[in-house]
Amino acid sequence: MVPKPIYELLPYVYMGLGMIGVISLETHWGKLCGVILIGAGIVIQQLRARNRAADRLFRKRNHGHSASLEPALSAAEESHSRRSMPEPHSRRSMPEPQSRRSMPEPRSKRL
Repeated sequence: MVPKPIYELLPYVYMGLGMIGVISLETHWGKLCGVILIGAGIVIQQLRARNRAADRLFRKRNHGHSASLEPALSAAEESHSRRSMPEPHSRRSMPEPQSRRSMPEPRSKRL
């Protein structure tokens, strides 16, 4: 396991090495690898930030209980667990559009 200070710095190290690669390397492959490192650092940092925000929200909803108590949740509380995904909206729940056949004919103007 990586020590926490190193773990926290890794995305910034990736982005820094990527910047150095983009600036200092002259080959297209070197610049491409630098861009990939920068992208990887950004993605890792964003994933960590989202996960930490979800953890904070989870703890707030469960009154400060840690995530290690999550398997002990009842079936009713399980639907609100951070591991459960929200149900996708289906098209069937939306009202069906009226077809042209069921719509009344427009009135003609009398001259």
